[in-house]
Amino acid sequence: RAAAKADEEFSAEFLSAARAVFDMIDADQSGWLDKDEVVAAVRSDKKVIHFLQTCGNQNLQYLLVPARLQNALAVLDTDRDG
Repeated sequence: RAAAKADEEFSAEFLSAARAVFDMIDADQSGWLDKDEVVAAVRSDKKVIHFLQTCGNQNLQYLLVPARLQNALAVLDTDRDG
């Protein structure tokens, strides 16, 4: 039970942080992120960079590592439309 509760808490924290960074990156407020939006935000948006550096979530912090960002975007872009 304790492990399930810990997993649930981690999931809720991750989803909350992921939603927060999504909203920061979604500059055009389309509800969608394209590769260019993500790359630009991670490279130059000080608010996004600071959030990722301090969010405490290693999975989200990987977005700050260019090679990992490219790999993540490639995996997520299943239809290869950017």
